[in-house]
Amino acid sequence: MSWVRGHRVPVALVSVLVVGLAVVTGVLLSGGKSSNSPVGTAAAKAQGASTVTKGSKWLADARPLTVVNADLGKVLAAQHAGSRAAARTAGARLAADAGTALGGAMPPLDAAVYRSALQDLKAAGVDVAGGQSGQKAAQLLRAGEAGLMKVTAAADTAVPVKTPPIPEQPAGQ
Repeated sequence: MSWVRGHRVPVALVSVLVVGLAVVTGVLLSGGKSSNSPVGTAAAKAQGASTVTKGSKWLADARPLTVVNADLGKVLAAQHAGSRAAARTAGARLAADAGTALGGAMPPLDAAVYRSALQDLKAAGVDVAGGQSGQKAAQLLRAGEAGLMKVTAAADTAVPVKTPPIPEQPAGQ
């Protein structure tokens, strides 16, 4: 815990990155749909129809990833706030949800990195839930977060779309 107090700026930045990643993942999973805006829904459908990524299918069904990202954000926020009880609760939830995600669908790219990231987050969650929020837990949280970011970035890489050739028109037409 004293490490967190001594490194407030990096912890705050990591917290912001985690929350941002969770929001981006949530938007990707929901497709930007809004029940209040038919225009937004139509635009999201049009964009979804034209943009294909290497992990589109996996990202569309990646609810466990979204849950783990949210748990990670809660752990970091609780640690940053200095709330041991909230950190322990969030750590237990992170460990459980990372374990569940390990049994779920793996991404089409970097599955080993994803598995390793989830294992790191599960171990960190166990440590934090047990009241051990030291250097080891912090390293596991950083490694797990970095792994998830690497995998989601690879899965969100656009697949090159081949454009059909335009048939040439005979001269004079």
